[in-house]
Amino acid sequence: MKRKIKIGSDGIYSSLDLPIHRIEKLPLPYTGNKKKLLYSIYKTILKHDLQFNTVLDAFSGSASVSLLFKVMGKKVLANDLLTSSYLNAVAFVENPGISLSKEDKDFLLLHNNPNKGSFVEDNYLGVEFREQKKKCRFNKFTLKECHQLDNFRANIDELCGIHAQGLGMAANAAVVMRLPFGNVDASIDVLHHRKKQDGAYGKSTKNHDRRIGIYYDEELNLNFDKWFRKYADDFMKGRVECLPEKIKRANFLANLQQHVLRDCFVGGRYNKGQAISELKERLAHQKNQLKADRTNDFSTEMDFITKDSGREKGGKPGQGMKWWGFTEVGFPGECLATNMHITDLLQAPFCQVDCVYFDPPYGSSASDYSVIYRFLEEYIYSERLEDLYHISGHGKDFVSKRSYESSFIDMIEAAKHIPIWLFSYNDKSWEGINYIADLLKQYKDEVAIEILDEDYRYLYRKRQGRDEKSSEYLIIAK
Repeated sequence: MKRKIKIGSDGIYSSLDLPIHRIEKLPLPYTGNKKKLLYSIYKTILKHDLQFNTVLDAFSGSASVSLLFKVMGKKVLANDLLTSSYLNAVAFVENPGISLSKEDKDFLLLHNNPNKGSFVEDNYLGVEFREQKKKCRFNKFTLKECHQLDNFRANIDELCGIHAQGLGMAANAAVVMRLPFGNVDASIDVLHHRKKQDGAYGKSTKNHDRRIGIYYDEELNLNFDKWFRKYADDFMKGRVECLPEKIKRANFLANLQQHVLRDCFVGGRYNKGQAISELKERLAHQKNQLKADRTNDFSTEMDFITKDSGREKGGKPGQGMKWWGFTEVGFPGECLATNMHITDLLQAPFCQVDCVYFDPPYGSSASDYSVIYRFLEEYIYSERLEDLYHISGHGKDFVSKRSYESSFIDMIEAAKHIPIWLFSYNDKSWEGINYIADLLKQYKDEVAIEILDEDYRYLYRKRQGRDEKSSEYLIIAK
């Protein structure tokens, strides 16, 4: 029998077992995510009776821990330096319940965009699909996949652009239709009417109306630039609470990211330093061979809209994408996502929280997430990773042992105003767990180390067998 979600009068779940289980089952194929440890984290928070209403998830990644805090009824500030990870937090944490419509999915998957670029094809096309003289940096996708990915990216911009254009048109209409001294109408000579009103209510008259001189210049020309901007800003202010197009845009890109990782993550994050496997190895992998058998059509390419999803065959676009979300339940708590370097965020005036959860990279090249998720980051910007300002500036802060400790100290110095600190590390981190705890004792009176899992397996480690295990810790400092 299925367990029902029970919500008390205060809007908080009476039991978090089911919500946590739902988060654990989300298809978030991110290395280093804490889905398997969520219940242990939750129980440790209860064990130490940690009282907080607002929390910062400083390195949100897959956003699974942010979702845990959200179902606990906390106000969550979810942050990540990687824009691709930030999109997860926007789509599934900040999102107040906005879903994707069938029309949006149809447009993204079926519209053949004449303005689509070729960034994926130019940089990620597999060697066996290229023309003889064409060179690419990586061998990741088939020609069909490149076309689909480039087209999808163009459609996202155009779809969101439609709404931006609509906002502009609405502001334009507001300027025209809400003018004082006569509406635009075929039966009215607008300029003549303005002159008449100026004669009766202009600055030189005793009945001066302040609107003359605010809306029009001395020659009675409408100050369109000023009032268009005002009405556009007014309309945007009315959208501050939910910003549906921002949420939808994040949903579109986050779903596409999960789709790519599910279909292409078959060699682990050490496959040439990326989460996406080399094309030849991916197409030969058992997972893709099984897919070919199931469809009775020997193709192992990513299935954006399923093999027989054409309208003439009665198929449904989007089946291959496996669109998903976490929006069908109205979670308590108010959430915000940010895309900032963590020290900059901690020093920002608005970063006023009771608790911060740190799950930084554990150190070494194995934790260089900007490289591991290179494709996702480049896909968003259509630029090389090395040319992205946020990556070139801070992408290596928590990678090399030489820079790690100084970055770590800068971070906790900036977090001194936050009462409760939670740190996730394991026994293979940049330093021993006791060394890290001793650093924290210089800032906090109480520091405790809790073992979340003594037998945690990292299946994707380069030099570690499937049976080799690690211990995962949560350090509580307050």
